[in-house]
Amino acid sequence: MALVAVIYYLGKLLANQWVGFFAGAAYLITNHVIRLARLARMDIPVSLFITAAILCFILAQRRSRAYYLLFGLFTCLAIFTKDVSGLAPLVIVSMYLVLRGQWKELIHPWFLAGLAVAFLPLAAWVMLDQNTLFNTWFRCNFMHLYKSPAFKNPWYYYITTISRKYFYLLPFALYGGYLAFRRAFKDKQYEFYLLIIWVLIFPVAFSFGRQKLHYFIMPIYPAAALLVGLTIEKLTSVAIKPKIAVVLKYLLVIYATVMLCLPINIRSHRDEELVVMAPAIEETLKYNPGCEFIAYNYDSAAALWYVRSLIKIPTVKDLPALEDQLGAAANSPRLCFISADDFARLNPAVRRNCRILLKYKKRLLVVSPKSSELSVVLSGG
Repeated sequence: MALVAVIYYLGKLLANQWVGFFAGAAYLITNHVIRLARLARMDIPVSLFITAAILCFILAQRRSRAYYLLFGLFTCLAIFTKDVSGLAPLVIVSMYLVLRGQWKELIHPWFLAGLAVAFLPLAAWVMLDQNTLFNTWFRCNFMHLYKSPAFKNPWYYYITTISRKYFYLLPFALYGGYLAFRRAFKDKQYEFYLLIIWVLIFPVAFSFGRQKLHYFIMPIYPAAALLVGLTIEKLTSVAIKPKIAVVLKYLLVIYATVMLCLPINIRSHRDEELVVMAPAIEETLKYNPGCEFIAYNYDSAAALWYVRSLIKIPTVKDLPALEDQLGAAANSPRLCFISADDFARLNPAVRRNCRILLKYKKRLLVVSPKSSELSVVLSGG
């Protein structure tokens, strides 16, 4: 509801209260929004912070440059919420200022102060991460879209996905895009360029990523809802607007009530192998405290979360480096969490020196050297 309120206020600020109302209603019936709002996912919160950041930028332009501090705060929260997606406010605003020829605004003291608010906490966290934790936050959360295994999705994936999932509002959004462009170009209401850039930047940017999922572009839908609001406000007469508002109000109440009564499927298949194997790994480490644990080509943050006894995990991404570690002499056994495919790619001599302790689907827990005497504890479940 906080996001709907921000969308309403942004629509009212850009145009009028009816644009804000219809935009908020359009967002509520957008595919996935109600369902995702009930799950522990970051898609809706990051959309809230991005929308609030754009709102604060407009307020900074219209009222006081001090709003740049709030722009920076919400950008910071967006980055911490969903890493790469959280950079969107800065990208959108920078493109807008360049398009307007307002280069000096980028070095305005208040704007620079907002950037400091956005990035100083982030820099502190990266330094903390590198020096005391598992040194993977930046790599896993900023570089994974380019270095992670590619999905079999074509470059036009987002075009077809938006057409399929947003078909019932897409014509309104497209016409709203035309109205926004006309207001910006013809009527000199340049802030409408922000909506156009906002809607385009996500599908264009994420089309270059190796992984493409519809959830990655969820933050475009507040902007799309505002474009829908422009269209409905344009196409409806003054007399009929209150009647439509009453109908929408009751429909949304019924819709929300039905959704709240439906059960939530909170089970996720993400890190499924680790989730299943974690209790046994936990107990094995407990009874063999001298073991070193290595995660190969895996998110060590997830391993730290599910295997609570671990404090720090050496994460190895390079196969020769892993072979060196597993083959080197050591005072204590080494446990390695590795996929079956990667294990099969190891040097045969190194592989022969390892023993498989646990296996679930395509994930293995192996020990090196194979002669190590370990107590493997299998917990229930």
